Amino acid sequence: MDYKINENLCQAKLSIIRRITDLVQSERQPGDRVVLFSSGQPADEAIPLELVKEYTARVIDKYGCEVLQYGGHKGYPALFPEIRRFLNKDGTVASREDDFVITYGSSEAIFAVGSAFIRPGDRVIVEDPTYLNATNSFRYCGAVLVPVKTDPDGVNLEALEEAMKGGAAFFYTIPNFGNPSSITMSLEKRKAVHKLAVKYQIPILEDNPYGYLRFSGNEYIPPIKSFDREGIVLYMGTFSKIVAPGMRCGFLCANKELIPKFVVFKGVSSSGNINWSQYIITEFLKNVDMNEHISRISAIYEKKALAMYNKMKECFHPAVQYTMPQGGMFIWAKLPDGVKATDFCLEAAKRLKIAVVPGNDFFIGSPEDCSYIRLNFSKPAIEDIEYGIEKLGELTWRYCG
Repeated sequence: MDYKINENLCQAKLSIIRRITDLVQSERQPGDRVVLFSSGQPADEAIPLELVKEYTARVIDKYGCEVLQYGGHKGYPALFPEIRRFLNKDGTVASREDDFVITYGSSEAIFAVGSAFIRPGDRVIVEDPTYLNATNSFRYCGAVLVPVKTDPDGVNLEALEEAMKGGAAFFYTIPNFGNPSSITMSLEKRKAVHKLAVKYQIPILEDNPYGYLRFSGNEYIPPIKSFDREGIVLYMGTFSKIVAPGMRCGFLCANKELIPKFVVFKGVSSSGNINWSQYIITEFLKNVDMNEHISRISAIYEKKALAMYNKMKECFHPAVQYTMPQGGMFIWAKLPDGVKATDFCLEAAKRLKIAVVPGNDFFIGSPEDCSYIRLNFSKPAIEDIEYGIEKLGELTWRYCG
C-alpha cells in the first residue's frame, strides 16, 4: 500500500544513537566485548533502587489501587509544592506567577511547547549543535530551524540577536552541560540572553536535564528562569538524571496563564501521567536530602569522567581535541579536519564493537564532513571505559596518523 506519511515526520531523523547502538549489537559475535559510549543513560549505581522499592511499598500501603490508576492530566497535586521547594532551594526559579504540568520526562515537555507555539513555517532558534530529539520534535511541528553558533561560554550573543531580529516562535537552549557539547552558559550570558528575549519578545525554552550533575568548576549558576519577571521563560526539568529515567517523570514550569494549554495537550497526547512515579518522586523529594543525594551521583560521574579523560590523554592521537567536562554526561571530541566522524564511528561499531556517536546530526545541517564525536561516560563501568578508550585510541592513530 502507498502510505501517505506526514511530511513533517519524514523530515525527522531516526536517532543516530539508536542506529549506532543497533549496529554494534547486530555485528556482535559470541565472546565479543561490547562497550556502549552512545547513550545518555545514568549509571546503574546512581539509581536509588532500594529507596524506590521502599517508597513503592509505602505509597501502595497508604493509597492502595489509586497508585495504579490513571493519573490526572496536570499531574499529582502533592508533587507541585515539592518541585517548587526543590527548584527554589538555591534561589527563586519558580515564582508565584508560575505553575507546573507534569510530563513524561522532558521530551514530552519539549513536544508540548513545540505543539503549542509552532505554526507551520515558524522559525525556532536553536544552539548549534544541540539535542537531536528536540530538533526532531520541532521539525515534526513544522518549524524552520535557525541555528546559532556557540562559544566556549555558551551561545554567541551577536549571532543570537541577529537571529532574533527575524522573529521566532521561541529560542531553545540547554544552558548547563549541553547535549552534545557539554558547554555551560556563563552567568553574564544568561542575563544577556534574557534581555534579548525581552527586547525581541521571543520566549525562551530552557531545558535543564543535566544542571544538577556538576562535579567541578564554578558553583551553582542560576537558571535563566530565575531572572524572568515577564513570563517569557518556560523551564523544563526531569527526574530522569537524578532519580531514574524509567519513571518518565519530568515537568514544565511556566507562567500560570500558559499551563491550562499544556494540560489540554496532555489530555490529547497521553491522557494523563503515571501515578506510581509521581507518588514515588513526591516521597523522594519529601524525605531525601537532595543536596547529599546529588553530591553522591555527581561523585560517581566525576570518577567516570576523569577515567575517560585521563585514558583519552594517554591513548588518543594528540590531534584529537577535547576538554574535561565540569558536569553532565558527555565528552565532546573533535577529530582533525578531513576525518569524517561517521567513518570513524562506523568502523568502531563494526570492528571494535564500540558504540560512539558521530556529531553530524546534532548540527542542523547534518554536515557530511563533520569531525565531532560524542562519548558518554555516565553509563559504562570504569573498566569498560578504560578498555573502550584504549581501543578507540588505537583507531584515532589510524585516522589521524
